[in-house]
Amino acid sequence: MLRSLPGRFIRFVGSALIRRIYRIQTVHPENVPATGGAMLLPNHVSFADAFFITAASPRPVRFVMDEAFMASPVIRAFVSIFQTVTIRRDQPREAIRTTIDALKNGDLVCLFPEGQLTRTGALGELRRGFELIAKKAGHPLIPMWCDGSWASIFSFERGRFFKKPPYPAPGGMVLAFGQEIEPDHIDLEIVRQAILTASAAAQAERFAIPGWGTRVPRGNPGAVEKFQLGGEQSRRQMWANGYQIGQINALRRLESFFVLADSMTLPDLPGLLLTFPELFDATVIAHEQFQPHPNAIWIGGDRLRQQITNSPATGKIDFYDFGTQALTPLEKTGVHHFPCLAIEGIVIAMSMPHPAKPATDSEFQPGHKPGSWGKLLPGWHLLTAPDGTLRAHGPAAPEEGLPLPTGCFLDPEGFLSIS
Repeated sequence: MLRSLPGRFIRFVGSALIRRIYRIQTVHPENVPATGGAMLLPNHVSFADAFFITAASPRPVRFVMDEAFMASPVIRAFVSIFQTVTIRRDQPREAIRTTIDALKNGDLVCLFPEGQLTRTGALGELRRGFELIAKKAGHPLIPMWCDGSWASIFSFERGRFFKKPPYPAPGGMVLAFGQEIEPDHIDLEIVRQAILTASAAAQAERFAIPGWGTRVPRGNPGAVEKFQLGGEQSRRQMWANGYQIGQINALRRLESFFVLADSMTLPDLPGLLLTFPELFDATVIAHEQFQPHPNAIWIGGDRLRQQITNSPATGKIDFYDFGTQALTPLEKTGVHHFPCLAIEGIVIAMSMPHPAKPATDSEFQPGHKPGSWGKLLPGWHLLTAPDGTLRAHGPAAPEEGLPLPTGCFLDPEGFLSIS
């Protein structure tokens, strides 16, 4: 029996083991059709995403995988057991035809629309192939988000794959299945927003646990005192925002960063200055004035920017600029300037260094670009309000969302930019 049904047996045993080890929770699994062909469209954070999705899905999943990965014996075994659809980039028509056949056969097919692992942690640019597949097959699409795998050894967190200790995400992993999208209504923007909406649902589930509304971080006594004065929902939002910051490759776990002492107040970035350091073992060092420590990371706004500009020498530093002039490049030798955006003290987007290429033939992934505040953090999705303002929604925001600057938009690469 084991020989005849190895996939089912291994899926049953392996999925139970993965669910237990990674403490997998699911959000809206009922959005996956019980029968018939459908396509899952998740974000792609780690080499282990297929295993997490298999463990979370209410029905068996067939994955679409580039044949280039077949050099690995582990992946070849996975392909043979789970009936993976292998494709070749130099034969796109054959790849499309094979995937359509699987959908028409009634399979639940998973295709990663980014086409590559994210090295920034944020959602990257979506490739167009799935649109044609969905329209030709005539089957629905299910956007989804895998939240929590950025902390695993299988992601590019801390700037590298594998060679690092794993850190479990607070509360385990959460995988959210979004609402079904009919193939007649599909385009890249609709799918992207649906995937981002699933990211907000996943993180909302993570911070729905009552303890987040009462937990108090350590840090500057004055800031902590003000943190305690906030209501339960306010405290929960601050924890959620600190977690969001840790899901991208900007400020990293265990790192130290510098701020000006007058920034250590609750209205100024509480998620960044209080909850992010608590969740990711980072250290905040406050100085009365800017000091040009070599290879230092500085975070601040207009006052810090002025001090850096007026400093006779800086050495090599990274400056994460949350000020009103953030989109104006800071041209100073040795300063790596990274524009960022916070609304009402809540971080929405951050620029970061361009992530390194793990191999010479790896595709370039930008971490920053001109005219942009950086990558939209996981856990945010954008909606246009009745008054015409674009607002950011997610577990770190009030119910009405946070109003974004006039003229900003989310570009195809996931950067929050200005027109």
